[in-house]
Amino acid sequence: MFDTLTRSVPGFVWLSDANGHIDFVNCAWCEYTGLSSEASLGVGWMQVVHPDDLKVIAALWPLRASGQNPAYETQIRFRRRDGWYRWHLVRANPVADGDGHWIGYSADIHNLIASQTKDRVQADILQKVVAGEDVETLLTALCELGEEQLPGSRCTVLLLSEDGTEFTGGAASFLPRELQAMIPGTKVGTGVGSCGTAAFEKRDIISASIATDPLWDGWREAFVSLGVKACWSRPVYGTDGRVLATYGFYFDEERAPTDDELESLDILRQLAAVAIDKARTTQALRESEEHYRHTVEHNPQIPWTADPQGRILSVSSRWREATGQPVDRAIGTGWFQSLHPDDIDRVHGYWAECLRTGDPADLKYRIRLSDGGYRWVRARATPRRDTNGQIVKWYGAVEDIHDLELAHERLRKQADIDDLTRLPNRRAFEDRLRAAIAKAKDGTSVDLLLMDLRGFRPLNDRFGHEVGDAVLRLFAGILRECLSEGDTIGRIAGDQFALVFCDVGDEAALQRSAGQLARKLEGHLARSAKTRNVGVRIGCARSKRGDKSDDLIRRAKIALYAAKADSGHDVKLFSPALQQAIDHRVEQIELARQALKCRWLVPYYQPMIDLASGRVAGAEALLRVRHPVEGILSPLSVWAALDAPKVGKAINDHILSLVLADVAEWGSWPAQLGSISVNLSTEMLMQEGLARSLLQKLDRKALEPHQLTVEITERVLVDELAPGTRQCLEQLQRHGVRVSLDDFGTGFASLTHLQRLPVNEIKIDRSFVTDLGKSRSATAIVKSMIHLGRNMGVDVVAEGVETAEQAALLTEWGCRFAQGYHFYRPLPAHEFARIWRAVILGGQ
Repeated sequence: MFDTLTRSVPGFVWLSDANGHIDFVNCAWCEYTGLSSEASLGVGWMQVVHPDDLKVIAALWPLRASGQNPAYETQIRFRRRDGWYRWHLVRANPVADGDGHWIGYSADIHNLIASQTKDRVQADILQKVVAGEDVETLLTALCELGEEQLPGSRCTVLLLSEDGTEFTGGAASFLPRELQAMIPGTKVGTGVGSCGTAAFEKRDIISASIATDPLWDGWREAFVSLGVKACWSRPVYGTDGRVLATYGFYFDEERAPTDDELESLDILRQLAAVAIDKARTTQALRESEEHYRHTVEHNPQIPWTADPQGRILSVSSRWREATGQPVDRAIGTGWFQSLHPDDIDRVHGYWAECLRTGDPADLKYRIRLSDGGYRWVRARATPRRDTNGQIVKWYGAVEDIHDLELAHERLRKQADIDDLTRLPNRRAFEDRLRAAIAKAKDGTSVDLLLMDLRGFRPLNDRFGHEVGDAVLRLFAGILRECLSEGDTIGRIAGDQFALVFCDVGDEAALQRSAGQLARKLEGHLARSAKTRNVGVRIGCARSKRGDKSDDLIRRAKIALYAAKADSGHDVKLFSPALQQAIDHRVEQIELARQALKCRWLVPYYQPMIDLASGRVAGAEALLRVRHPVEGILSPLSVWAALDAPKVGKAINDHILSLVLADVAEWGSWPAQLGSISVNLSTEMLMQEGLARSLLQKLDRKALEPHQLTVEITERVLVDELAPGTRQCLEQLQRHGVRVSLDDFGTGFASLTHLQRLPVNEIKIDRSFVTDLGKSRSATAIVKSMIHLGRNMGVDVVAEGVETAEQAALLTEWGCRFAQGYHFYRPLPAHEFARIWRAVILGGQ
């Protein structure tokens, strides 16, 4: 029983005498440490104890059993067989027979301690931020945290200048002084090591090998001499999107980060962003407060006294210097004559209330100067009482706060203004919209227009954020020109703007007005070369009785969403039908979430036919929903969910895992027999490390790369193909995974992208195949696609073949493959497996 127990528990079990001489260790100890039972006996086990913990152990000997709780408990680090030390909770109890032996148990608590340490250090850094520590102290703390979170690393946090063009300093304690002295003033740019490149290109730079990375050509020698062989650098962004600093991690071995380390880097970057941003804000606030303090010191206050009834008894001579009024004329209530006319009643009422209650006074008002102008001042007064609590006298002072008050006024105005376009921001616009709705009389309506810029995102991606910002400023200026001065306009977010019309007529008139405005705006945009392809989309909504601003905004958003979805109509007026469409979309997404949770999603396989032999030569995996009540549902039942980022990605991941499981169950087959095609969504293609992850999944399932084809659409190719995505597809292709271009001919710039990104296969969209034999244009297009594919050396697959006539024409024109209801409908996995196995056996 003892042997069984010691083999079953996940931790270490051992027997020893009171002086720590081991008589027995279980298998878990040997497997974990790499020591044999014989090598561990006596004091041999101490060779895997961390050197710093040996004193802790020695202090416990000899162990003595006493009291009601004779157990010993401590924390010790043991060396794992891979050389890493990990924390363990060690507990020892005396053996019941009292022969002086002890039985102990150890459990690995390293992750718990590491998590607690991380939380503590992060809390310490945040505490420093709250306490207002200077930036240098915080940078040093961030380096220490980084080195603790990524063992074996040495960290730097380098600050950037306001314009982001050069480093200004930072924390880099492990660098020699001569290298630290070179940091301030170093211009960032591509090729300035990992950190300089990361700051310039605003992206993560992972240099797994400094020795071979061309980004280190000008810096390699200085760092290699320090033993640095790898460097990972991440830009740290502020709340305004600017790069504040770079977080660098240097290693003495060539290596790239693991997924866990990437997650740690994300957390560290977020913490660094908060710490640096807040520290700079605190520093700026201190400078502002210091400036204000000196301003006050050099603008002396005007002290005064008053009797219990508030009549002025004395006032400093500076009163005359400030107001030009003789001091004797301010005595009593004469000082009221120097107040701004708009402030007299307010100040008189406030002062009378303070005299009645005896509370300290603190108020602002304007006084007339000797030159006839007015300045804001702050008057504060406190009563002095006798032993009976009666007010004896008031003591007060007047200080000049004119500059500060004007600054506050500017801040109040700026809080309502968008910095980029100088239009009212979202908060200010919504305040004005609420006021317009409240002001609207019975029988009148408030009309809201929400608009965004069609084509702005590609322009912003192509030319950069600076050009994008210039376009937004240009559009804001055009919008002002096209509207009257009294119209309420504002920038809501990004490239989204809003406009309020009041009582323009009926709904038809509202839509006409919105259309005229859109054409007018686009006419102005067409005058610039960079904005000639930018259009305006508008969603319109009309207020109803009892509406709140949120209700009106929600309906306008629905209309704008509809305008985005309808490429032929850039102006949409809200209607119940649009609301129903949104509700239907929500229902589809909810169905998709439930299908994921209940595992209703399954792949069906539509066979692909070799037209020359008539045999099955692969298949395309298609999404189906196996509903417990409604049966098998098509992808249209969850179509909206496929465009929802999180749900769509979850669906793609789930279907991909099911397809790989099915293919693994069917077994391997020769490459000439084709493969199974799986659609990759935009979200999956944009996922970092997709190629590596997909190849690992194939390897875990013992699948050959040629058994899988990934399908992408022309829309993805044109709109979303970033360099990283193209590299992902090329990496998959190099390892043997086929790449297929789906819906060929329905997008734009297909030939351009085919030239940039070689594919193994193109699929002719069913819309062209359907009209074969009926439409001369369709026939010409299909022939051209087949001819193009053959000349480029890629396979051509015709989709949606439903008649023998279509199949015959495609065969005659040299199309190699086809799929459609003429051959097979989509089949569940077990039915397709039967057909597939027959093909494989026939091929053998």
